[in-house]
Amino acid sequence: MRKELLIVTVFLAIIAGTSFGQSTQDPAVQEMRQKLEVVYDLGRMFSYIQTMDKEQKKLALSTAQVKSLVSMAEKILKVTRLEPKEADAMLKEIEDRILKPDQLMFVDGLAIARANERTATSGTGAGSTGGTSPVQSYMNGGPFNPMQDTTKKIGQDFKAAYDYLKAKK
Repeated sequence: MRKELLIVTVFLAIIAGTSFGQSTQDPAVQEMRQKLEVVYDLGRMFSYIQTMDKEQKKLALSTAQVKSLVSMAEKILKVTRLEPKEADAMLKEIEDRILKPDQLMFVDGLAIARANERTATSGTGAGSTGGTSPVQSYMNGGPFNPMQDTTKKIGQDFKAAYDYLKAKK
């Protein structure tokens, strides 16, 4: 069930990014954007966990969970090029080993709701339109870690979640 919810979330995010994007976008860039979506999902997961912990006292994180998440966040922040395979492994660890089933259900519900919000808005997804996008940087072998970029919402949200979790530790 967790995998199905994640697949639905990723699918909705992909629809959001492609339905409002330029129709002339390079197919290779579109394909890479889809491949990299798991990295963005990992960053969003931390934001959803923070929301859950703040708003749902009965689903509050244990000390051990906080320590595991802080450790993972620190690893993420140290990496200049976060590969989809690594992000997927970290997401699986969060889903299978760190969060309890009721916590995961709440977080998945948030993910679906936020994906729907992104679909209904401007469609600014994983990349940017001007200059060298993060996706293009990745394709060129350059750095790629959207959680380090605090000029973008994903980076700001990740930093806020990391700071929140670190303060709880």
